[in-house]
Amino acid sequence: MDQERVLAGMVCGAAAAFSEAEMARAARHFADLVGVALAAADEPSVGAVAALCPDAAGSVRSARIWGTHRRVPLRDAGLVNGFAAHWHDFDDDETELAMAHVTVSAMTAAAVIGDSRQGIAGASILQAYLIGTEVAMRIGSLVNPGHYRRGWHATATLGTFAAAAAAGRLLGLDAEAMRHGLGMAASFAAGIRSNFGSDTKPLQVGQAVSNGIFAAECAAAGLQSSPGSLFGPKGYVALQDGDLSRLESVVGDFGRPYGFSAGGMVIKAYPCCTASHSAISCVLDLAARYRLAAADIERIVCSIDPAVSGILIYDWPETPVQAKFSLPFSLAVAAVFGRAGIAEFSYRTLADPAVRRMMERVEVVADAHLPKGPSGISVSSRVTLFLKDGRRIEAFCEAVPGSAGNPLDDEALLGKFTACTTGFLGEMPARRLFGLLLAAVSCSDFSDLVGAFAPSSAPAAATGVTQFG
Repeated sequence: MDQERVLAGMVCGAAAAFSEAEMARAARHFADLVGVALAAADEPSVGAVAALCPDAAGSVRSARIWGTHRRVPLRDAGLVNGFAAHWHDFDDDETELAMAHVTVSAMTAAAVIGDSRQGIAGASILQAYLIGTEVAMRIGSLVNPGHYRRGWHATATLGTFAAAAAAGRLLGLDAEAMRHGLGMAASFAAGIRSNFGSDTKPLQVGQAVSNGIFAAECAAAGLQSSPGSLFGPKGYVALQDGDLSRLESVVGDFGRPYGFSAGGMVIKAYPCCTASHSAISCVLDLAARYRLAAADIERIVCSIDPAVSGILIYDWPETPVQAKFSLPFSLAVAAVFGRAGIAEFSYRTLADPAVRRMMERVEVVADAHLPKGPSGISVSSRVTLFLKDGRRIEAFCEAVPGSAGNPLDDEALLGKFTACTTGFLGEMPARRLFGLLLAAVSCSDFSDLVGAFAPSSAPAAATGVTQFG
């Protein structure tokens, strides 16, 4: 059986139905995505990318740049919103199958299509999002961990497929057109890890959303891709040295169960690379438990998976975006400030003498025996603090904060959301929006919900720009 056609059929409607619990969890991840995107709404880099995009005019199908009422063509909306949502590296992560931030691609693409015309129900948006994440995880299970280890940025590469699937489902593609769209996505999928710590990391994620939407639009317009472009001898999976021997079971088991519920999804507690989160948690836990100040700490020894050093590549970062991939910096700010939020990843903190001194005291040790999941890369950490009074204290964190094994409860998620959005929206509008997002499954017109992303002071959309179905 042609597994590309089977996969396309699953995307278009043959997959297993979603449970109420899965839809509710999807809404939590949606709320998280919007929060971290609005946290970046005023960032100069986001404004620079938005300024490169033309306003939508005439009959051009359009969607809003989140946090504004400005409408731009669909692909540009995907680019800007995806870029903003990944800017702080605070969006959720899937650490085991896709090894990628899957919500930023699948949900952003679904939301852009949902904002492009009136009357699309919130439940349809969440279903398209979940289907998109499943596509990324299924393809990811075939190509990873080799794909990621070789230097591909899976959030951008696999995210292109996720975005194409989510957008194509909402555009009403049939299975044949969806197969062509996914085949086009195979040609568009790109992104490299060497750009970690620069503007290009979130930029290639935004481009993945845009490319996925473009693939779906091309397929809707009747353009075709070649059979085998995804699973053939010279298709995407084969070129990534993927495991095609499991193809039939991986595709045939689509949605049974959904990877979204398999335990690899992480709603981030800190705005930096997930590979550092368990170690940050250890430092914060020890500091709180023993009531430590930075002056009490003589040395920090952190044991991590050997592969993590190839991800956290900046020992002495020079910019805030590099700092997000620096274990010494992340542990130092946790020790010095007792927190690791957006404000801590700044030029001011990078220059803080206390942080610089603490970074000098951080020692990173590779430990190949830390527990691993399907990805083959452990996200666990063991941290030992050597104190100036001679004591030695230790903490081990196996499950990353925000993961299924160590979840953020609703109060913590609301706290993250309001921390990200109150400065932009105001406290009460931020809380109101959080409630609306959690109730997205009951929303009858998703485009109305997107309107609530903008503060009341935001200028109205340009005269003459309307919604088109």
